Amino acid sequence: MKELEQAEDGFAFARLVEAIENQIADGHPREAGLVMMALTAQGEEHDTVLEKMADVLAEHVALSAENDQPFDVNAYAAGLLKLTQT
Repeated sequence: MKELEQAEDGFAFARLVEAIENQIADGHPREAGLVMMALTAQGEEHDTVLEKMADVLAEHVALSAENDQPFDVNAYAAGLLKLTQT
């Protein structure tokens, strides 16, 4: 059963990374591209930045689901920007 959970987690994480890549390509929210540029300019690996950004997206998707409210893109964008402050 644990193998199935790991496969599901891997699939979900891959979809989150795909969503981040699409946000960067689409320029929405613009903070996605800005954060990617800022963190890679600081020497972080592209894939590491994608992972960090996917974690932020997952957190905000979970908050939206838990509170039964629409996804708050402004709070998400603010969460992304916090990545550049650490």
